[in-house]
Amino acid sequence: MREQLQNLLNLQTCDAKVRELDSAAKQLPAKLDPLRRDLAKLQGMLDVERGKLSETEAWRKNQQELIDRERDALKTAQSKLQQSKNSKEFGAATREVENKRKSISDREAELKKVSETLAASNQQMQARDADVQKLRDELAASEAGMADQLNALTSQLAEAKAARDAARALVAPNWVKTYDTLSAKRGYAVAPVIKGTCQGCHMALPPQLNNILARMESIETCPRCGRLVYRKELLEPPAADEAPKT
Repeated sequence: MREQLQNLLNLQTCDAKVRELDSAAKQLPAKLDPLRRDLAKLQGMLDVERGKLSETEAWRKNQQELIDRERDALKTAQSKLQQSKNSKEFGAATREVENKRKSISDREAELKKVSETLAASNQQMQARDADVQKLRDELAASEAGMADQLNALTSQLAEAKAARDAARALVAPNWVKTYDTLSAKRGYAVAPVIKGTCQGCHMALPPQLNNILARMESIETCPRCGRLVYRKELLEPPAADEAPKT
C-alpha cells in the first residue's frame, strides 16, 4: 500500500498545483480593473467637460452673431441720426444710438470674459487629454505584459494538468473515487499524521490506528474528518536540516 499512498499523495500535490495556477490565471486580468476604472472615470469627466465647452462655444458664437447684428443696427441708427430733421427725431435717434452702443459694449465685455475662460479651459482640457492618453498607454502596456504572463500561466497550467492526469492514472479506480469524494467535501483528501495527530482535523488518532498506519499494510481514514491518512515520517523522510542529531 505504500506505493498506492504515494500515488495518492502525488495526485493531491498535482491537484493543488493545478488549482493554484488556475486561480492565478483567473485572477490575473482583474488586477488591471482599478486602472480601467480610473481611466473610465477620467474619460467620463472629460466628456462632460468637453460637452460643457461645446455649449459655451456655441453660446459665444451666438453672442458674436448678436453683436454683429447690433453693429448693423447701430449703423442704421447713426444714419437716422444724420438724417434727423428736427429735435424730436434727433433725440430719438440719439437715444437709439446710445442704447445700441451700450448693448454692444455690454455684450463685448461678456464675450471677452467667456472667450478668456474658453481659452483657459481649452488649455486645461489639452493637459487632461494628455493625462488620459498617458493612462491609456499605461493600460495598453500593462495589458500587453499581462498577456505574456497569462500565456505563460496557460502553458504551465497545461503542463500541470498533464502531470495530474498522469498521476491520476497510477491510482487504483476505487481509490480515485474515494479521493474525488473527499476532495470535493474536505478540500483535500490525503492528510499526514504527525506524532499521532491527523493534520487534517488535528484530532489525536487512537493508538491502535496509529500502529496500523505504521505497518502500511492498508489505507486508513481519520475517524473524525474521513481523510485518507498516513504517517508522515514513513512517506516523507525529514529534510537534511530536520534530521535528528546523533
